[in-house]
Amino acid sequence: MVVSGVLKNCLALSKWETAYLREISGDRTVTLKQGLKDEGVANLMTVTTRLNDYLDQVEIFETELQRNEVSAIDRPPYLHDLPLLSVLPNAANDLVGFPSDYFPEWYRSDWTKYAQFFFGPSHSLTPLHFDCLLTHNLFFQVKGRKRFILLQHDQLSSCYCYKWRWSEVDAENPDFIRHPLYRGAQIQECIVEPGDMLYMPSGMLHHVRSLDCSMSFNVDWHTRDSAIRGVLALKQGMPIKNVYYNAVIALGQSTGLSATKVLPWYLSYLNYVS
Repeated sequence: MVVSGVLKNCLALSKWETAYLREISGDRTVTLKQGLKDEGVANLMTVTTRLNDYLDQVEIFETELQRNEVSAIDRPPYLHDLPLLSVLPNAANDLVGFPSDYFPEWYRSDWTKYAQFFFGPSHSLTPLHFDCLLTHNLFFQVKGRKRFILLQHDQLSSCYCYKWRWSEVDAENPDFIRHPLYRGAQIQECIVEPGDMLYMPSGMLHHVRSLDCSMSFNVDWHTRDSAIRGVLALKQGMPIKNVYYNAVIALGQSTGLSATKVLPWYLSYLNYVS
């Protein structure tokens, strides 16, 4: 479900430009992901660089792409799923006016500490997958547009998954000879514009393509019930590390421990590559 204009009252919508990223965090070292490709993530790896150097790469690529001097496959890596506050430490100030009641009460006072940041060039891609903790997902678009191909979790048997959460299917160009069950999958599609929010329920599969140079953030979040289901997903093959993170959230929500007190046990998830 897309909700339009959620960020319309937030400074971030006008303020978060590449010049602002340079000013605030240009000298910081950031981790980028290489190998997010149409055919999957078999060769996924990370590289580190200064944020300013990465912004230079993206700006050069966008200029050359407009001139038809490079192709989409020559795009730089993707700044993907970094803790929001590690890139924009004052993000909470820029998001004053954000309707935090979209989140369960347990998260509301500290939701920016649980948020993750995305920035990348046109054509950046996250192949078809579901979120590794089986969380709910609120995704916010700040700059550029992204196209989402979406399937409910009950379509999983049609998606030929591997490594727990990744699908073999190229959702933009499916090969029905290799993946015949995908022909019967029930697929939804939407484009998320600047200022919009997309809600994805627990376990929804999504394939995400940046239509422009794009900036976004999201929060993976649990209710008490979904966190407990996430712990029980060990029986379905969920990796034990993922079960641990779900158990941390389930403990907090079940015992009354605040999100602030639980965060130190959960913090490594925000840099978790899976």
